[in-house]
Amino acid sequence: MSDLDGRLLAAHAREDRAALIGLYTEAGDSVNDFDAACFYLTHAYVFALEAGAPEAAALHGRLKAAGREE
Repeated sequence: MSDLDGRLLAAHAREDRAALIGLYTEAGDSVNDFDAACFYLTHAYVFALEAGAPEAAALHGRLKAAGREE
């Protein structure tokens, strides 16, 4: 298990939405596979929406630019 995987699991266990937003964004930024990046960024976006976090706007923009969001 990678360090990032461990941090994601720990954040899920704590139900730490702020950490999950950052960690899923980090995961999306760190993979070289377009579909995987969009998968992670979508998770970050959903957690940001649920939390009412300001990161939601930027994540939405990234997903829209990637053709994954309207």
